[in-house]
Amino acid sequence: MPEIAILPERCTRCGACAALCTGRVFRQEPDRIVVADPAACWLCGHCVAVCPVDALLHSDYSLEDCPPLDPARLPPLDALEMALRARRSARVFRDRPVPREVIRELLEVGRWAPSASNAQPVDWLALDDPARIAALSAQSVAVLAHTARLLRNPLIRFLLRLTVGAEPVRKGLESVPDFERLAQRHAQGEDPIFFRAPVVLIAHVPRDDYFGREDATYAAYNVMLAASLRGLGTCHIGYFTVALARSARLRAALGLPPDRRAVIAMTLGYPRHRFHRLLPRRAPALAWNP
Repeated sequence: MPEIAILPERCTRCGACAALCTGRVFRQEPDRIVVADPAACWLCGHCVAVCPVDALLHSDYSLEDCPPLDPARLPPLDALEMALRARRSARVFRDRPVPREVIRELLEVGRWAPSASNAQPVDWLALDDPARIAALSAQSVAVLAHTARLLRNPLIRFLLRLTVGAEPVRKGLESVPDFERLAQRHAQGEDPIFFRAPVVLIAHVPRDDYFGREDATYAAYNVMLAASLRGLGTCHIGYFTVALARSARLRAALGLPPDRRAVIAMTLGYPRHRFHRLLPRRAPALAWNP
């Protein structure tokens, strides 16, 4: 249980801490704010971040670790939009290693992403050994090619329809030509999974974390955007996680503890080619109060 205190000589009784606390740790009384139930705190930190006069002391959030927010350092919306539009997936990389210190800096940016109940569950594997990356790519291709062969078999398809349902089998059949093309490209000497990227980053979360994949997705996009601003390219590798879900041997090759699961994989490297134009995207449909 955290230790939480309010300095009465500083507190202005604005009530922001009590209003924002979903755990109802605080109670606002006519002449003061009371720390009513510190055991209910789930460590979101809102109370420390919102207090305008630093009247709130929290054992998990020292003021030394919580620097003042400087609005002047925030990018304007048009600059943020430009950064978002400029980021593109990269699949052709220079033969140039990425310094490990740069990778650490990018993952530092990733940790500022939101997470459910502020659980902060996302950790990373960083692979920069070309032989290890090539081996994981080959294993992934083999898993997907095997999946394609199973789905081509009418008897296997029939049994799968009985066990997992018709719709998953239909969707699996749609991917069969893609899986087979990956195997052909690999046989021709290509790396169709990781594109011979100098670095592969894999985000992993607790196995029983219900929102872990969503949390990792937020963190991964922070990393992608930060990498773009550092002149690096990234690409989310969905085929790897598809193969991972279908192979215990591939999961074992990552060496994760049994209580962790890999949910996001991305490549990282210096792109060989630069983009010079921003492209349009489909405007999302919007319905009010349907």
